[in-house]
Amino acid sequence: MTAAIALKAFVLFADLSDEERDEIAELLEERRLSPGETLFQEGDEADALVLVVDGSVELSSRRASEKAVLGGGSVLGSLALLAVGSRLATAVGAEHASVLLLRREDFLRLAEDNPRTACRIVSAIAADAAALTRLALDALGAASVDPAHAAD
Repeated sequence: MTAAIALKAFVLFADLSDEERDEIAELLEERRLSPGETLFQEGDEADALVLVVDGSVELSSRRASEKAVLGGGSVLGSLALLAVGSRLATAVGAEHASVLLLRREDFLRLAEDNPRTACRIVSAIAADAAALTRLALDALGAASVDPAHAAD
């Protein structure tokens, strides 16, 4: 499967034209992970968006006792395209996995050459971040029910 075809499976790129996906596909770095192979470590510079094409990647963090396993179609580190910072988790192959990386420097070059495409990607990242924030707030609300008002 070509990278341009693989991009169709990701919500961040769903609204782009085939030509725009072809342009982005030229910027992607393909990487294959073996089970247990480290993709990045917590604290590393977050310099790329990661797209899990197939297989799965396990995330762990010193901040959390539980681990998460993300499969094909998952996106890691989308904010790395927009802001300098460090990785908040460690990612390793949970099984054989194929991932695509879009480096911040390549995305910024795309933004200069094709601002419309970059703006559409940033809008999708913002919508995804807003959805995750709503989920987190819903979880906080469910966990912090005031017993005095539980019967209301």
